[in-house]
Amino acid sequence: MKILSFETISNKKDLLTAFLRSRMAIVDETNDPEEALDLVKFYDYDAVLLRLSENRPGELDLIRKLRLARVRAPLIAIARSMSEATRLRVLQIGADDLIVDALSHEEVFMKTQNLIRRSRGFHENALRLGQVEINMNAKKIYANGKPVMLTKKEYQIAEILALRKGVVLSKEAILDHLYGGLDEPNPKIIDVFICKIRKKLQALGVDDFIETNWGRGYMAIDPRKDSQNIDAASRNIAQPHARAIA
Repeated sequence: MKILSFETISNKKDLLTAFLRSRMAIVDETNDPEEALDLVKFYDYDAVLLRLSENRPGELDLIRKLRLARVRAPLIAIARSMSEATRLRVLQIGADDLIVDALSHEEVFMKTQNLIRRSRGFHENALRLGQVEINMNAKKIYANGKPVMLTKKEYQIAEILALRKGVVLSKEAILDHLYGGLDEPNPKIIDVFICKIRKKLQALGVDDFIETNWGRGYMAIDPRKDSQNIDAASRNIAQPHARAIA
């Protein structure tokens, strides 16, 4: 998952970003509200974390501007302490969630991850697409119930595609997610990663997780949904025919 973290004042003692990265999240950081608005226009973030302080009320205006910009990603406000009046204000202007006085980085991570998962249409604890299950808590992937041994980058690519199931991502877009424009390798490396992911899944009997859209990129598909759509279409066709016969 890809996260944008905003905090006006840089706090070198704060280790939240490092913790999120240790859980395989890809995190971009900024302390400039205008840069934050520019970044959400160019990158498809899974969540925006806003580190707020009651002593800096001007930060609340960024939430309003992000909402006006129609940012799809959940906006999650984080504060060490906050009065009830300010909490209500933060929620009223558009924050999707508010985390105050979290006991640990793990708590912030879990709440953020759960909100991301639900915002992308997954209501279970795991991302399930056909015979593939992605456990975001353990950062592991299973195919037909068996663990798939993926590298960190391979896992991140699989998770990014799964969270955007049904959406074609270009190789350049996947690179942006993984590297954020810093020291990016040749886009062809994505072809190599995809090939390795497919081979590992195929070895466990799954060959329909990633679909190639020639000339555009790659897309994760959910065979169960495709099957349901076909069945529904068949029923819609059959019913008028049955009525005609009657």
